[in-house]
Amino acid sequence: MTSEADRFWQQVAKDLARRSGVAPLTPEEAQKEFDALPDEKLSDSQISSIIEQVTSGELAVWTPEPVDLEVPGADSQAIEEDVYQLNRNEGQADAETDDLLDELRRKALEDGSPDGQENQTGLGGDSEPPGKGD
Repeated sequence: MTSEADRFWQQVAKDLARRSGVAPLTPEEAQKEFDALPDEKLSDSQISSIIEQVTSGELAVWTPEPVDLEVPGADSQAIEEDVYQLNRNEGQADAETDDLLDELRRKALEDGSPDGQENQTGLGGDSEPPGKGD
């Protein structure tokens, strides 16, 4: 049996989930979303395929078809170029990217501070050692 406090916090969690948009839709909200969707027309071949599958009485293997719709607000060309750059073949050299990687590696491997003086505390640039509770 749950206590009154448990019921309270369960209700708070449900309310927070709903306000943040991660809670499942209520039946009324789902119907409202469904009604707002535009009608999708099926081609004659799709209709005949559905009728054939239903009347055959057998389970059919269905392969999803991609939908060629642009995502609103996304610059796919810039994303495509970044993906190509990230997934380039090992044999393809890119001087700009190689220079950037070398610079980042050099910075990561540097010992000491920019002024050439070793940090007195030895704690990665902090001027003072960590205090109690830090």
